[in-house]
Amino acid sequence: MKNILFDLFLFTLGAGFGVVIMCFMQTAKAADREIEMMERRKK
Repeated sequence: MKNILFDLFLFTLGAGFGVVIMCFMQTAKAADREIEMMERRKK
């Protein structure tokens, strides 16, 4: 029983880490797009 709970904990931890990484990637993509728009306005 203890092993199942530990595996569930690790799975939940991994899933949560994956969601956080995806959020960071979306934020970076939006920031890149914003920087690109600012550079276009300067020209």
